[in-house]
Amino acid sequence: MGMIYAVQRYAATRPWAKRVGQLYGQAVHQAAAQQQVLELVQRELARAAQVYPAVAERTGAEQRLADAYGQFCRHGKVMAHLEDGLMQALRHTRVPGNLPDRLQLPAAAFYLHVDGAEGGAFVMQVPDRQEVALLLLRADFSLAGADWLADVEDSLALLVSYPGELAEPLAAVAAPWRGLLSAVLNGLALMTQPRLALVRGWEGSAPPASVALAMHPACAKSRQKGRSQLLQAGYQEVSYCRLDGAATLPEHYATPGYWRRQAVNDAQGGSRLVWVMPR
Repeated sequence: MGMIYAVQRYAATRPWAKRVGQLYGQAVHQAAAQQQVLELVQRELARAAQVYPAVAERTGAEQRLADAYGQFCRHGKVMAHLEDGLMQALRHTRVPGNLPDRLQLPAAAFYLHVDGAEGGAFVMQVPDRQEVALLLLRADFSLAGADWLADVEDSLALLVSYPGELAEPLAAVAAPWRGLLSAVLNGLALMTQPRLALVRGWEGSAPPASVALAMHPACAKSRQKGRSQLLQAGYQEVSYCRLDGAATLPEHYATPGYWRRQAVNDAQGGSRLVWVMPR
C-alpha cells in the first residue's frame, strides 16, 4: 500500500509512534504527555546512536516530530487534503500579507496535505497567544525503502502569528522551503472561507468495496464493518477540502488570485480574508 501522506509514513517508520499517540490521547494535561514523549524519543535515539552515531544530532528534530504527531492524535487525527483543482488555483494565488484576525481551523492540531510534489505540514493552533505552530515535511519524507535512521530528513518548524505579517517568515526561510510554506499559508487562509467544505472520505488508494461499505448511507453496522476493514488495512480517513467553482477553473490563468481583507460587522469586530480566485 502506497502512503501519500507524510504523517502516515511517520507512523509507519518510527517505532515509538504508537506509544506517542497513546500518551497524548490518554493524558489529562498535554504538557505531561509532552515531557514523557521527549524522554521516550531521547532514550530510543540514544540506543539507535550506538549503530547510527549521526542520529544523535537529530534528537531535537525527532522530538518536534513526535510532539506534532502526538497533538495530531490527541485532536482526532484530522488529515485535510487540498484537492488538485483547488491546489492548482492556490498555486496561482499570492500569499496574503496577513492571516485573518480570527483563524478557524478544522481541529486544534491537524495534518495539511497541500501537494504530492511539495509535501505537507502539521498545523497546531495556539489560540491563547494567537499563533500557529507549523512543522513542514517535504514530499520525500520517509519514503518506502528509505532508511530514516541513516538518511538526513529535513523538517522545518516555525511560528506564525495571526493577524501578524507573513512577509517576514516567508523571507526568513531558505529558498527550497518557500514553495511549501507559501502553499501551507494559502491553505490556512483558505480554511477561513465560509464556502469551503471539508468532505470526509478515505484516501484514494483504499479499496472501493470497503469504502462503499464504510460510507453506507443507511446501515450503521455496514459503516462500522467497512471502517474496521479499512483501518485494519492501514488506510486513513481524509477530509477533502472542496470549494464551489475551484474544480472548473482553467488550467492556465491570465491573472493571479489574491486575498483581500474585509471588515467583520459583529460584536467581536476585526476582519476576515476573501479569496479572489485567479482567472
